[in-house]
Amino acid sequence: MLGKVIKHDLRASSPLYIVACAIALLFALAAAVNRAGHDDFSYLLLAPFWITGCTVAILVLVILFLVYTALRYQKSMYGSEGYLTFTLPVRTAELIAGKFIAAAVWGFIIWLLCGLLCFSILYGSIAPSITKEEFWREAANLWAMADLRNTLFLVVVTLFLSILEQVAVIYLAVTLGHLPCFRRANGILALVFYFVITFAEGKITDLIPMLSQDTLESSMNYLISLGDIIEFSRGLQVFFVPSIVAILCFTAVYLVISGVLVKKYTSLQ
Repeated sequence: MLGKVIKHDLRASSPLYIVACAIALLFALAAAVNRAGHDDFSYLLLAPFWITGCTVAILVLVILFLVYTALRYQKSMYGSEGYLTFTLPVRTAELIAGKFIAAAVWGFIIWLLCGLLCFSILYGSIAPSITKEEFWREAANLWAMADLRNTLFLVVVTLFLSILEQVAVIYLAVTLGHLPCFRRANGILALVFYFVITFAEGKITDLIPMLSQDTLESSMNYLISLGDIIEFSRGLQVFFVPSIVAILCFTAVYLVISGVLVKKYTSLQ
């Protein structure tokens, strides 16, 4: 049944995401092709339009993903599909896991597209004096540096896991907003709980010495003062590793709490 839950959620979300991703992909490719097709100043005529489109596309994709994830979870659990959902012969843990995995799949696609859009913005805005060959040669030189490569890997992993954590936060917030003690304004309550959870997580994170805001600011100032990109990347690695562990822990806790609350308080009424 877990597979069926995943397939159902993927199928239900696909029309909206396919259209949004197709439009975003169009902007990404157009910005890159516009720069790749010209080595003179002519590409500057359309570059601002395509780069702005890529920037807006990133914001729209992220906001769309977060909002639709909340709406989809609310509809399938507490809305018009709620009765059908809870008549399925599936355990609560499988139900939450299936919806989370389906959201993670779309989150991964959004994450890849945002990365492509960021590259298109970078590539589409390089100076006319820099040829394509020079750009790729410099990119290859940077990629050859192991510390920079490892740091980039940790950055992209952290960003992807942060997307999954936001899904878990949304699930918990919506679940709390639909507890039996709340009869009205469930959507507003879910939004309030989302910000409360996010705020509380920030305060808890500040209690961890390696992840506190003061430690991060002082470390960043010190690394910047060194003026060495290799040392800077190594310093970032020290921060990202515990961040990844913290994100995984928070995500697991949110999902477990959501599962417990759904199992205990959600009914077919």
